[in-house]
Amino acid sequence: MFEVINAWNLVCPSGELENAISNINLRAYNKETYLTGEFASKLSNNEIRPLSVSNIADRYCPTRRDLYFYKGINRLSRLSSDEHWGGKAGYIVEDYVKCISEHEENLALNNYSSLVEQGNTLHDTFCGEKTESISNLRNLEGSTLSGNEGDTDWLLTLLSYTGRAELAIKILHSTLKEEGSLDMNHVQVNQHIEPNITEIGLNSPAKPDFIVPQFKITGDIKTGVNFEPHYQLTCAGYALAYENWMKDESDINWGIIYFFPTRNPSAYVRPITFTQIYIFPIDDYLRQWFLDLRDEAYNIISKENHPSFPAEDNRTHCRYCKFKSHCISEGLELSDEYQ
Repeated sequence: MFEVINAWNLVCPSGELENAISNINLRAYNKETYLTGEFASKLSNNEIRPLSVSNIADRYCPTRRDLYFYKGINRLSRLSSDEHWGGKAGYIVEDYVKCISEHEENLALNNYSSLVEQGNTLHDTFCGEKTESISNLRNLEGSTLSGNEGDTDWLLTLLSYTGRAELAIKILHSTLKEEGSLDMNHVQVNQHIEPNITEIGLNSPAKPDFIVPQFKITGDIKTGVNFEPHYQLTCAGYALAYENWMKDESDINWGIIYFFPTRNPSAYVRPITFTQIYIFPIDDYLRQWFLDLRDEAYNIISKENHPSFPAEDNRTHCRYCKFKSHCISEGLELSDEYQ
């Protein structure tokens, strides 16, 4: 998380990108962002269940069958217990980042060797506390569902290096910080947000990975192979949720993605990678994109029938989906590459 603080203080985006946030109209306390009466009524009458930010932003199945089976009028009563390596790795990364952020030992270190030693100690302690989770992650490495893409030992190595980098940046920040700088005490981790569900259509409580109201920032920790543009939608959703909750008392203008590459797309080279920080304005374009997807999602889950299968050449996500077995029972055919 200290990498977020360092990046923000170095970039000072509110000065360079002021025009991008100066004319935001789609604030979530304005009625043009509200749900239509039809969907609001169905929510009030418990005909449909409210959607979370991730339900809307994390679009995997092209036809959104997965969303319908989870939240639709005729949703499935039970979920498959299938798990995959990438999803479980994401939880471990999030826990590690929060562990580093809460680390309060003395950082008056005078060389790299002492910092590496302290980073290793912190890493070993974390691994000891997460023995069961790490063991479960290793068990998923060779499964068909994982696609043989997970390498738990390499992930832990990258986490160790990231921890050292975070501690180093914490020391740097303690030296460079000044009045007006973003500091760790400004960051709220896992803050509960309570929007009006029937107004904005977002579940309450919503819980972003981190939010910095004083600096008008909301942020999310993401993992995977590559940064995906739709990750920014998560920040837009949490910004709208916060604005709807606080009304016109506090706007959110900026999104930050803390992206940690958990998997290497190359089978030949395993580069050492560090966290990537993405800072962007949550402007009207991004807000409208999220609101359009929200309305589309509510339209889908409000129907009596679930969506059709995705096209045969667009079933990449099927092997990770909790509802794969159900779709196969309904006649879905998957080639070997999508199994």
